[in-house]
This record gives sequence, C-alpha cells and structure tokens, in this order.
Amino acid sequence: MPKKVQLEPHLSVQELYTRYRTSSGLVERSHYQIIWLLASGHTPLAVSQVTGYSRIWIYQLLRRYNQLGAGALSDRRSSNRGQPPQLNDLTG
Repeated sequence: MPKKVQLEPHLSVQELYTRYRTSSGLVERSHYQIIWLLASGHTPLAVSQVTGYSRIWIYQLLRRYNQLGAGALSDRRSSNRGQPPQLNDLTG
C-alpha cells in the first residue's frame, strides 16, 4: 500500500492550486505544485514521477511546509550567501 502523508491545513487544496497556477517564480510554482498534489491525495512516489523531484526532496519540502506554512514554499536561494571565498586576495 502506498504511503499517504500528513499535511497541516495551512491552506486549502483549492488555495494551493490557485497559488500553483498563479506563481510567477518557477521554483515557487513547482513547490506549490508538489504540495498541492500531496494535498490532493497523491503519494510521494506519484508526485516524484510527475514532477521529476526525488522523494527525499518532496519529504523535505513537506516537512518545511508543515512546520512553517506557505512561506516555506518561496524561492529561498536569494537568501543563501554561500560559503566565504577559499582564496586570499593575491593583489599587492
């Protein structure tokens, strides 16, 4: 039997669908699609096959959504500054 997931009711299935269809950012759009599909009753395996994302990532996104709500589905790459440079300044 495929595993069903537990979603916190931050947004309704219809609201998730609406945000999925109206999101302008590609990352945010795919995140809403994943959560909408899960909320619609699809299994993580089925969502993985439809979206191309791994089940590990789907479970991570689900955990973030359950803990933080809809704000967790935004594109968070802009706030990631990355590691500090590994090389010293060689000028002078």
